[in-house]
Amino acid sequence: MSLETEGVFKRNFRSFCIEASMRTGIFDRSIFSVYNYMFSPSQLIFLTQCLTETRHVPGCCVEVGCAQGRTTAFLRKFMDENGIEKNYYALDTFSGFVPEHVDYEVARRSKDRDINQVFMTNKQKWFDYSLKISGVRTVESIECDAAKFDFDRLGPIAFALLDVDLYLPMIDILPKLYRNLSAGGIILVDDCMPHELWDGALAAYEEFALDSGIERDIVLEKIGIIRKS
Repeated sequence: MSLETEGVFKRNFRSFCIEASMRTGIFDRSIFSVYNYMFSPSQLIFLTQCLTETRHVPGCCVEVGCAQGRTTAFLRKFMDENGIEKNYYALDTFSGFVPEHVDYEVARRSKDRDINQVFMTNKQKWFDYSLKISGVRTVESIECDAAKFDFDRLGPIAFALLDVDLYLPMIDILPKLYRNLSAGGIILVDDCMPHELWDGALAAYEEFALDSGIERDIVLEKIGIIRKS
């Protein structure tokens, strides 16, 4: 098949999928949405400000809970564009929530068991490939239950974005990240807000802040900040 024929085929096939989606509503978000970030523009800008602030802090960058990698790609591209030379690690199960973490939410926090369906449609190889075709080649993905991960493997941490949603893994991961956080480093905790399903992050953040004597600081409606002075 010539390149020209292949190009025509791809365009026709894409047009067919778009028209079919408009008529049926299937894949509307994946085909038509032009803003697929789970952060608002102001929140994304704040993430980059924190990355810039930790430019000279010793250590790596860690993203815990990265889903399909949209924010990962955005932040890594920002770092490359601005000469922030740090290792970047992306940790996720790449298969949804850990069952025992969901069981805790249902039994102890009265959440709907249907939360176990969220983020299930994912694979590490899909994540890696998505970054590759987006021009991002300097992120190391790690498939794991982050609550059981040995963060000492990564060495000092300068910047961390924690987005795991549920209470049990959050309360387990936070002290491990903080222990490895360099002086001047920042941990940002996503979803620190009241919510009928996802308030586990807020509960864990507030409990950790209280136990550690850290000032509670939540900005832009949902981002909890932890700094090590």
